[in-house]
Amino acid sequence: MSGERGGRELALHLLYQMEVRTETLDQVLPEALEFFQPGPDERAYAVRLVEYALADREVAESLLKQHATNWDPTRFALLDFCILRLAIAEMTRVPEVATTKILNEAIELAKSYSTHKSGGFVNGLLDPIARNVRGDVRPKKGESA
Repeated sequence: MSGERGGRELALHLLYQMEVRTETLDQVLPEALEFFQPGPDERAYAVRLVEYALADREVAESLLKQHATNWDPTRFALLDFCILRLAIAEMTRVPEVATTKILNEAIELAKSYSTHKSGGFVNGLLDPIARNVRGDVRPKKGESA
């Protein structure tokens, strides 16, 4: 599927702007399209992911509460929370994309846009969630593939 990588980046921007500005997708989309100038595939994928993340917010929050031991998801950095929501939405709604691809891209987004510790934080939460949701993730250290 083309447009996934750029679509994820655009989706992150859209979801984050919606949260910060308390605006709708239709309100933040024109400015984002002007700034990113995505191709049609990237735009379509981004909008699709954001719509899934919005529809499945409760699912994401439930999974995060279940797997975030000693962490209150309401206290996550907003950018990390958006990355996690998008990755969870993609895992649950886009089965044709490999789990490792979703995890790796979410980690890269966290490293690029959030704090220096966010990549590990996102990985630490998404790995058990992916095992729960999909069951087909990379093996833990010491396990065979």
